[in-house]
Amino acid sequence: MALSALQAHLEATFHPPASAGLDATFRLAIGDEELTFQVADGELNFADGYENSPDATFFFESVDIAWALLSGQANAFDAFMAGQFRADGYLMWAFALMAMFQSGSLPQTPVE
Repeated sequence: MALSALQAHLEATFHPPASAGLDATFRLAIGDEELTFQVADGELNFADGYENSPDATFFFESVDIAWALLSGQANAFDAFMAGQFRADGYLMWAFALMAMFQSGSLPQTPVE
């Protein structure tokens, strides 16, 4: 699977309400390729290399693992424990990342 297919999938499954109040830049690093996007005001914008450092970078073993996790077909905790998925930056944004793309691979966070 190509990175462009993953980007198209993310654009199609983006759930704006899950990004309410979020203004952040995320990087998905897969091998020597990366996909960077900004989420602000309920909008998703992809770009090649934002000038600023991302607020969080999520590393995936492969595009297939990224697809499986972000689509809810794989368990993020299992992938993390197997070394297929890790994060650099604000780790709790992994929950936001999964929610923004309607993945069920992480448990829901409690809402106050």
